[in-house]
Amino acid sequence: MKKPFILVFIALLIGALVFILNPSSSYAKAPPFSGSTLNNKTLNNQNLENKVTLINFWFPSCPGCVSEMPKLIKMAHDYQGKDFQIIGIAVPIDPIESVQNYAQTRQLPFDVVFDGNKQIVSQFVKTEVYPTSVLINKRGEVLKTFVGEPNFQELYQEVNQELTK
Repeated sequence: MKKPFILVFIALLIGALVFILNPSSSYAKAPPFSGSTLNNKTLNNQNLENKVTLINFWFPSCPGCVSEMPKLIKMAHDYQGKDFQIIGIAVPIDPIESVQNYAQTRQLPFDVVFDGNKQIVSQFVKTEVYPTSVLINKRGEVLKTFVGEPNFQELYQEVNQELTK
């Protein structure tokens, strides 16, 4: 009689430990996407695995985008060699040549995809306000969306917190 009780107790204990040590997340997975960078490298959801990622939607003639770009460049340099990346998604407000010129003259230290048909932006963003950025954790889950320039001090804190997980 005691043996079945002990087995049930052990099974419940193991189940509880699995739940505690591997809690389910309440965040939504990043939507599927695929695009080619300005350097002809393919980017997709697999590039999000095991890295905290900031996806930034922008275009060169956007005043807010231009204003935040030096901060994004600094952030990319600050986290170089860590499990963090920035991916720039250029929305097709400006022609691809303008995006290429902007990225080249400023030597952007992160991959840039020209989203010519807005397939990527439509998956991630439900607004036409730019810049917009999406922070994704190492499990590929969307943590937060920033419409307009984020508070970079808070963004750094969130990235640092995610990097410790």
